[in-house]
Amino acid sequence: MIGVLGGGLSGLALASRLPDSEVLEAADRPGGLCRSLSFDGFTFDPHGSHILFSRDARAMAMYEGLLGDNVSRRRRNTKVFYKGRYVKYPFENGLGELPPEDNLACLLGYVEAWSARKAGGLPPPQNFREWMYQRFGTGITERYLLPYNEKIWKTPAAEMGVDWVDGRVPDPPLEDVIKASLGIPTEGYTHQLHFLYPREGGVESLVRGLLPKVPRVRTGFRVSSVRRRGSGWVVGDGREERTFDALVSTLPIPDLVRSLEDVPQDVRAASGALQHRSLVTVMLGIARPDLNDFSWVYFPRPEDGRFNRISFPSNFSDRAAPAGTSSGVAEITCNAGDDVWSSPDEALVEHVVERGDALGVFRRSDVIASRVARTRHAYVVFDRHHRRNLDLVKAYAGRIGIRLLGRFGQFDYINTDQCLLRAAALAEELGGAG
Repeated sequence: MIGVLGGGLSGLALASRLPDSEVLEAADRPGGLCRSLSFDGFTFDPHGSHILFSRDARAMAMYEGLLGDNVSRRRRNTKVFYKGRYVKYPFENGLGELPPEDNLACLLGYVEAWSARKAGGLPPPQNFREWMYQRFGTGITERYLLPYNEKIWKTPAAEMGVDWVDGRVPDPPLEDVIKASLGIPTEGYTHQLHFLYPREGGVESLVRGLLPKVPRVRTGFRVSSVRRRGSGWVVGDGREERTFDALVSTLPIPDLVRSLEDVPQDVRAASGALQHRSLVTVMLGIARPDLNDFSWVYFPRPEDGRFNRISFPSNFSDRAAPAGTSSGVAEITCNAGDDVWSSPDEALVEHVVERGDALGVFRRSDVIASRVARTRHAYVVFDRHHRRNLDLVKAYAGRIGIRLLGRFGQFDYINTDQCLLRAAALAEELGGAG
């Protein structure tokens, strides 16, 4: 039997393709970051709003297969809140909506950076900050990219690496940026332009689609020890033990390493040095129909509020909020235990409501429902030592025979499509259905 540690999307997707497997999940129900929450007629994704998209047709087919008829199809309408106005996202595709002086500075900076790259001779960027300046120029970097990324990652951009950027930060053609500056419509990040979302039940609908195919799931089993016994494994939670022939871990790598015996000191140190950010979400029900037509809005400037994004699930599906209402989710990245994480729910709601009202996003008087959620492991941070530390841990896991899978199981910034695709590939490697 194959033991799958962790019952998030990756673990469930893997086990659904392995007839002789068992999932061990610490929470009272599986789903991990893909669980949803309903209250007062509203449905939210409390671990950060999800949309379903992919460059890979196989992943899109997987989404369709899991959702069946329970699907909404939407076209992205995303904005960046900049100096009191809503600018088209990606930012470089909305330059014509900026104040003229900002538009000019962003366009000139982009052209200068593009020309310098084409001329050659630039040294490879040594960190994320250098990469932004080289790729986008001074105007776009300083007005949007730098403040937004330092706000979300809670890390100076000069201390972040660049190996994660491809596919995450759009790389627009020069012609598109010039057109955008002149007010000619262009679209960037086009593989995300059209997306799916469950019509009912939130993103946890993916989990509900997987569960009937999963042979066994043990909830309430928080892995605390993992050790070898002969050619197999014994996994315990302090109360009972389960035995397996092979193991796949989707647990956050530091949690897995802490559960293992006799781990070399350099591996423990590398595991402990892997960085992540936590997330606080403030979910709001709003007594106003058709509040806006935005998918989500980015808030790059610290003075806008602690939140880096507000999404609007009621625009993802007509069933996400009761008739005559709208909904919003504010996302605040943080570190577990800091002042944001430790703030009372009431203070977090008040902050979001006060800032949302002051910025004109919604009116305080229209807020009729609220909840706060905290996610300890939300985002992988690619600091400059990330690759070295991760490679060291992965090599050790390979030597002892534990497979790693998932966003925090592999400490890689992947979306739900890659969770499904990597699970399918690993299942095929282990002899299951690919």
